[in-house]
Amino acid sequence: MSLLVPNGLQIGYRKRVVATVKGEFAFNPAEITLLLGLNGAGKTTLMKTISGLIPPVEGKLPATRALYLSEEVDFPPNLSPREITACLARTRSERAQANRWLCTLQVEDRAYGKLSKGNRHKARLVFAQLTALSRRMPIVGLDEPFSGLDFVAREQLIRDWSDRRREAPWHLLISIHPAEIPFVPHQMIVVAQGEIRPVPVHTSWSELREMLTADPATPLACS
Repeated sequence: MSLLVPNGLQIGYRKRVVATVKGEFAFNPAEITLLLGLNGAGKTTLMKTISGLIPPVEGKLPATRALYLSEEVDFPPNLSPREITACLARTRSERAQANRWLCTLQVEDRAYGKLSKGNRHKARLVFAQLTALSRRMPIVGLDEPFSGLDFVAREQLIRDWSDRRREAPWHLLISIHPAEIPFVPHQMIVVAQGEIRPVPVHTSWSELREMLTADPATPLACS
């Protein structure tokens, strides 16, 4: 099921507006959206709004089930990744799938608290995707999933997402630094100067940079 984000939706905290949607867009099953913006622009606020953690300041979103993996969520330091996935999985097949993901990303099977930063990060991605698979979540929001990963792990993660589209048909919403776009997604959303806009997926870095650093009084171009 697709989620349509309507034009004019305002996101923020209580009555403080952080950004407004300019041009509606949709999150469709088995697709990937990259969410681009500078720090503090509102990327995390948008993901929290979509996942239902905070309400829109103005406008409404259709009811949906979405998972947002926050950096604030932690896991038992004394359990190994396989033990944690055993707790999260509802079926034997889900547990086996999670173990394959851990193996593919080469996550060490030792206590979570003793893993390196990169391995903890990879394990958290597996936990999030297992939760989405087990709970049938249509949308998964990942905040800076490539942070702390070396290029080998990054490339493997991208291949894994591409190969997994049929068995895990959720929509991936990924916030990422705009200078580090590692693949062509199905959709790109720019959050800048108080506006949230869809832009063409082949928009160049120079054009993105101009959008992200434009004068607030100048409307963003997205032709």
